[in-house]
Amino acid sequence: MLRVVSLKKFLVVDSDEQIASILKLKLRQTGFDVASAGSAAEALKMLPQLRPALIVSEMILPALDGIEFMKRVKMNPETAHIPFVFLSSSRDVEQKILALSLGAAAVFAKPLFVEDLAENFKEILDEYEAKSVPAEEENTLEGDISDISALNIINIMLENNSSGEVEFSSSSDRNGTIFCDNGSIVRVETAGSGNRDGMEELYKILSWPDGTFSVNYGEIDAERNIFLPQKKIIEKSITWFKEYSDSLKNLPPLDTVIYLDFDKFVENLNKLPDDIGSVVKNIPESGNRVGEIIDSCGGDRKLTAAYLKQLYELSVISIENVMNSCEIKVEIPGNIKENGNLADNGKKDEVKTPVQKQDEHNEPEPEKSGKLLKILIFIAILAAVAIFIYWRGLI
Repeated sequence: MLRVVSLKKFLVVDSDEQIASILKLKLRQTGFDVASAGSAAEALKMLPQLRPALIVSEMILPALDGIEFMKRVKMNPETAHIPFVFLSSSRDVEQKILALSLGAAAVFAKPLFVEDLAENFKEILDEYEAKSVPAEEENTLEGDISDISALNIINIMLENNSSGEVEFSSSSDRNGTIFCDNGSIVRVETAGSGNRDGMEELYKILSWPDGTFSVNYGEIDAERNIFLPQKKIIEKSITWFKEYSDSLKNLPPLDTVIYLDFDKFVENLNKLPDDIGSVVKNIPESGNRVGEIIDSCGGDRKLTAAYLKQLYELSVISIENVMNSCEIKVEIPGNIKENGNLADNGKKDEVKTPVQKQDEHNEPEPEKSGKLLKILIFIAILAAVAIFIYWRGLI
């Protein structure tokens, strides 16, 4: 026999009014108290007063989809404990996996059998009530930056008027903290940053593509280093992030190793800004990852990305180590013996037989002397370029 608990409040969120009405009617018949909303925005307005025991939502919703809706529910300490169930007409398996990884209690596919759902809902409620999470754990939320970006987090903190510290740790072991008071950011700092401009520190955290975050809700005691209204902070952050992302679009992925083409660099010196040397210094002969170059340069990360974009478009940097091919050319003299003659490399067809027989102690043939002269000139050019770059302060 179907077990039910009377007066348990459910919130059904579905833009299809017919499905929402049928589901609401059937669940009421089994003893549940059910309210409905046609969008995530409407549901978010209802949550503070409704305080449902369970949220049942469609994944595909207008404006704010089901995943984003759940993120906002889970980011609010007042509603984070509410179990969240998806009823989905979507066949996107990845979205369903993402929903479960972000904390959904279950994902059920449509069409629906309400009697079975009612039993499943009861089991989910019993499981959540049995957990009886301690109060201190309810005030902490953890997740991955790749699932909820820093920009998304601060926007949700604003919507919920939340107070607390949001700690970030990037995959490259860089750490930062955002301090919020009633939804407003008052301070942002990264490891070793001191008391720098909070917006510049925020831009650093926004540029981290992956890593983890932890939200610790509660009162904060932090010295302010951001003095803009919260909405202005979000506007500036969105603009900055868009421009930064646009620069990265034309670059290899952040974990790609890139190399400097020295000849191309010299060739395009007159097209490059004088302060681009700070970027070039972070591209050693062995190459460096795009993300590590941006991290190492410090300062304005958007400007660094723009400089890398310019270098990449001019083919000054590439994913191929062009300098290695130059080194192979320079190593050609390695086949020259101490007495100045070319060593026998086993390829007789490459050595031209002279018309007249010469004594092996005579001067080298004119053709061989010409090759030696070209090599010496090439080495001299490299030395001159190195001196020139040193003079420019790039080495």
